[in-house]
Amino acid sequence: MNGTKILIFSLILLIVSCENTSDKKVFGQIIGAAVGGYLGSKVGSGATKDISVILGGAAGYILGGKIVEVLSKKERVEFNNVIENSLNFTPDNASEQWQSNENQNITGEVIPLNNYKMKNRDCRDFKKIIKKNNEIFEENSSACRDKNGNWEII
Repeated sequence: MNGTKILIFSLILLIVSCENTSDKKVFGQIIGAAVGGYLGSKVGSGATKDISVILGGAAGYILGGKIVEVLSKKERVEFNNVIENSLNFTPDNASEQWQSNENQNITGEVIPLNNYKMKNRDCRDFKKIIKKNNEIFEENSSACRDKNGNWEII
């Protein structure tokens, strides 16, 4: 078990030391997926636990990017849920609002921009906006459904 922890830590250290702007986005997405998967592992047992891990990991992957750095783990889960809900149900160019349950000074917004098909997959472009301590963090992302119907950043 300790060997696994050392290997994981070493891989993270290697990734961080060699990162550039696009690497940071991927690294943020990986962290988001890991957090979502971990939180999903805390739900249910047996097959439902496995499904929760998969869905949690998929949802965590939607957030990604720089925004992942400005939110706590709990806020990431909350905002991921807003992103997923928005991609599923919000019309193009309509906004879905979010406010952190931990810190009332942190708010967010998700704006799906358009629907399209790519390689027979349903996809959407969307904008994510976080406002924290008078700073605005804004990212444009694209996500497509995987074969299980979960959203994943492309």
